[in-house]
Amino acid sequence: MKKIISFIMSLFLIVSIISCKSTENDPVEITLNTPTNVLVSNTGLITWDSVEYATKYIIKINDETYESSVNSYQVTDLTKDFICTVIAAADGYKQSAQSDPVTFKSPIIDPDPPKPPVSNIKVGISGSTEVKTEKSITLKATVEGTDNKAVEWSIKNGSEYASIDNDGKLTANSVDGDKIIEVIATSVEDKTVYGSKIITIVAKPNFNNEELQNMLNELSVEKIGFEGYLNISLYKIGDFDILSNTYSTVIKTSMNGTYWYAEYENGSIGTKQTLHYKKHNNLACQVGVNFLNEEEYYPLIDEHNKETLWENAGLYNSISELKASDFSFNEETWRYEYVGLDKTILNRIIASANPYDFKPLELQLIIEDNEILGIYMKSDYDYAILQGYRAIQELFVAINYGDTVDVPTINKYPTDPNHHPEIAKAIENMRNLNNYTLTFREITSNVYSQVPVEKGFKEYITTNDCYFEPFSVSYDVYGNEIIEFIENKEYGYHKINDTLYNSYFKDNEGVYQASRAYQRDFKYAKPSFEFAAEIFRTHEEMKEDGSITYFVENLMNQVATTFYYGVGTDIELYGIFASDELYFVQGAFTPYITIKDGYIIEAGFCFYLGELYGLVQIQYSDFDTTVIPEDANIEFEVRNVPTSWSELTMIKSSNSSNTDDDEIVNALDYLKEFFGNDNIGDEMPFFGNVLGDTYALSFNMEYMSKGSNKIVNAIQLYYDVPLDHDYSIESSLEKIDQYLLSLGFEKNEYNEYIKGDIGILPFDKDLDLMIYVWKVNS
Repeated sequence: MKKIISFIMSLFLIVSIISCKSTENDPVEITLNTPTNVLVSNTGLITWDSVEYATKYIIKINDETYESSVNSYQVTDLTKDFICTVIAAADGYKQSAQSDPVTFKSPIIDPDPPKPPVSNIKVGISGSTEVKTEKSITLKATVEGTDNKAVEWSIKNGSEYASIDNDGKLTANSVDGDKIIEVIATSVEDKTVYGSKIITIVAKPNFNNEELQNMLNELSVEKIGFEGYLNISLYKIGDFDILSNTYSTVIKTSMNGTYWYAEYENGSIGTKQTLHYKKHNNLACQVGVNFLNEEEYYPLIDEHNKETLWENAGLYNSISELKASDFSFNEETWRYEYVGLDKTILNRIIASANPYDFKPLELQLIIEDNEILGIYMKSDYDYAILQGYRAIQELFVAINYGDTVDVPTINKYPTDPNHHPEIAKAIENMRNLNNYTLTFREITSNVYSQVPVEKGFKEYITTNDCYFEPFSVSYDVYGNEIIEFIENKEYGYHKINDTLYNSYFKDNEGVYQASRAYQRDFKYAKPSFEFAAEIFRTHEEMKEDGSITYFVENLMNQVATTFYYGVGTDIELYGIFASDELYFVQGAFTPYITIKDGYIIEAGFCFYLGELYGLVQIQYSDFDTTVIPEDANIEFEVRNVPTSWSELTMIKSSNSSNTDDDEIVNALDYLKEFFGNDNIGDEMPFFGNVLGDTYALSFNMEYMSKGSNKIVNAIQLYYDVPLDHDYSIESSLEKIDQYLLSLGFEKNEYNEYIKGDIGILPFDKDLDLMIYVWKVNS
């Protein structure tokens, strides 16, 4: 057990370096300088300028205190806003004063529909969303979850424009233009629970259509921003609509024709979040930063699983497309309402002003002093926000435009001149190696036994081979480590030519067999080290041997997938699920690399897959001196990537329930029989063209076609495709989608692809890629 204990304890030491509570009191001597230039990246990395003589820094984050031995600290909980300060400290010196506070706002995530605050008591406010200047309306509060139905009324924002009494009577003051206020009804039973409602005080405008057009012309600019509220009213679904809850969330968007940015508040937990999109190749793409510290683009996908063009996404100023003739003045509401024929423009405007999904029914202008100050939009019923309820959403936003509008963009990780050049050189050296040895060790456990199991493999990486020798690890009664290589279990990748390599294994008789063919460069069989030095943000110097260990930015945990590459998909999961915390230890632990003499000599990470969790340690050695063991004798019959159905087989199921009667037949012959078409080989898409040599098996079954509402006989194909880094098979499904569309197949609303007599449905079944194939007119 000594080896396991040593390995785990070394990791625990690293954890303690990254995150630990401050417990020491510094002697009062000379006062250290206050840390300056404190910055927080959008990924939660706190940095500051080094302070002379300081040996540690005390970081205060809200009400918690932490320590760091270097001038940076990574915050792992990015779900909440926080305020941080930094203090310099050292033995024999008096601690510095606190630095100026810096505020952090939570990182990029896709917005889910805002949820109402969680409580047994719910408060809703019903009544008009508008009141005319110097007029009154009466609002009504509904209280659920308690017998005490009493509420206290107040105006949260805009109390200078109106007043409200204890009975909910809201009286508007005299105003020259439309004003937006927020009304609150607080439960007397539980004053932490309230309902909120956005209301507009409306002043009657006095201008003509020409003047309205001039106002709209003022908004014909590329750089524009919207800021305000989204008001949500929830109604119980039943025989009658019963108002259950109302609440508001703050939103802010800005755009300049190329970039779109959203900042919005989760009304249920009070955190702020941001979202970035960019026009890239004329597509609307969410923007992130990848392992190479470059912008990464993720196209917006519509309801038909197609990439969305920028002009269709509405992430730009669509208000510039409006004309005065599109509006009609409503004498009852004193509002200019959109009555134009192009209803799609409402979808584009709501997309630009609001980060949430919203199907708009109406658009009204908010006007003051002959200037359009904002817009009001109301939604159709929405059933997706909260199960068992239907919601009405109302948007109230002010408009800003011109140079005063800020459109933030994604920030790349900055370069540290003291460390990143050395990391970059080591990364380059690893990529340029012709051969080296990789030793992969894993310590895994699960929630049931919690007894660790240690094993691994030794991989010899050369120009033409990646040769794996798996081993087990055990310990004798004295705690001495015993490594046993497992006989006849060798496997690997072998280069056939510049564009083809095979994976292979050794069978029980000690004979090598090819298992898969790969039509690409052999470099893809090796660890890629495809990451930038800048994503490693903290370090620890190991003075004993001159090595330095660097820790990755915690949001880049999956960089661990580039440290190694195994045959199959199971071992790749460890890197995909690389975690920033140990399952059985409190504290942070992000993937690391250790550099010595210009090479990466070690890497490590922990992972958590739910029931399975563990640690991985990888060592790199024998740089440019590794050779395949002499007794390997890697010889097998070359496997090529199949190019047609005639090179594959299918299982032809019998009519009986006994699978022993099933036949393995040529795939093309069976397809001809199944479709009754001798030319099916020319008409049936061959999925290996985009999925490579991943076909596994097939079998007969029945399928209920949603497009025709008929039960049909079908063939179910199974493809053993690799997982994406986001733990999905979306990239493989997208390849099939593009392939079938390029062949002229039409895709219906059920994701079925139809062309002539051929019906195809690709789908994800628990991360296995399945494809139904059937005859449409059968």
